[in-house]
Amino acid sequence: MSLRKSPQLTPQLLAAARRNAQHSTGPRSPDGRQNSKLNALKHGVYVSAENQRQSLRALGEDPEQFEALKEELRSAFGPGDALFVKQIEDLAWLYWRRERLERAQGGLKRRALQGIEEWQHRRQREMAGVTFDASRHEMLDVTLPDSSDRGVRLRKTLSYLEVVREEVKQGVYRRRQRAVLEPLYQGEMGWRPALIFRLLGRFAEPLELVRKDADPIYAECLRESGNFPEQPGESEQQELLRLLEEEIASVGEEWAYAEKQNEERAAIEREACLAPQGATWNTLVRQEGALDRSIDRKVRILLRLRKEFADYPFNPSGEDGGGLSESLEGVLDDNTLEDAELLDTLDKLNLQERSGNVHENKGPGLENHPGSGNVLENTGGYLLNAGISLKGGVESAGLTAFRV
Repeated sequence: MSLRKSPQLTPQLLAAARRNAQHSTGPRSPDGRQNSKLNALKHGVYVSAENQRQSLRALGEDPEQFEALKEELRSAFGPGDALFVKQIEDLAWLYWRRERLERAQGGLKRRALQGIEEWQHRRQREMAGVTFDASRHEMLDVTLPDSSDRGVRLRKTLSYLEVVREEVKQGVYRRRQRAVLEPLYQGEMGWRPALIFRLLGRFAEPLELVRKDADPIYAECLRESGNFPEQPGESEQQELLRLLEEEIASVGEEWAYAEKQNEERAAIEREACLAPQGATWNTLVRQEGALDRSIDRKVRILLRLRKEFADYPFNPSGEDGGGLSESLEGVLDDNTLEDAELLDTLDKLNLQERSGNVHENKGPGLENHPGSGNVLENTGGYLLNAGISLKGGVESAGLTAFRV
């Protein structure tokens, strides 16, 4: 419950509210109101018919292409009444939405591929940033950023090891060499790197004590006490070079293996883009299945309407509904009798007992029928033709029957 008291409505307060309301009337021009209709437009699936063309433009689609699709469907299914035209328009909208889903699925795949390409490009830039020539000794004084990629870390370690090897060959030793390499082996310290770091420390420590900026008093105290470190000899230098060569070869093999694994991973990720996963993709797949079922159902309705129009048995005009009956002969109505059912029905009719009720049908629709020499009889609600087969009938044992 709010503790704030509602203000007392005074004539001045009501007048101020009315004045403020005049500034909140929304768009007034026809164009502004037309644009405001699409403020909540997201995918255009449930847009009304009067806003359909405008929504197509807002989504980057061409309304003329949609109209062309409807015309193609009208030409394919032929003319019809208003119900038939409405079914064709619904079918065109279903096909249009199906194409939208295909574009959306393609967009998800391209987005995933784009992510892989960006990852590879970023990795190449990181690799180039940690790859430098061994003669550039100043790189030991530069702090390079860390990377989560194993291949980049190995390339960085390899570059630093090559620089250190070149300095050792020239007899240059300093604490920075060990300070740069040790963080690269965190959690992966082996016996060879441990020996390298120990020898680097032994070579660098005496030189650090006699530097110009070192404390001369501390160095003198170490000499007087006999604790001043001695400079390692030639054998230790050769041992250090051998260990560095072996470590460079080992890290080089690991780096080559990491690069091979990266290439395989990139290929796998690109192929996986053809079957993306996630809630969005699952939703698109479900919508695609629902649209396919709706399209199939709508096509069946249209074919049934066209068949009923084409197979009307007593068409006064003598036409066959636009010439589509031959192309739709395979589409059977749900009420069509099977052969066994027809024979059973004919047996039950007992034609001999009803022979008194048989009358010859000499209507205008049958006089010019092919095979008019055969007798056409109306028996028990069925039109029988002995010896001929008519379009749309079910033939069994030389008899063709039609519902009348």
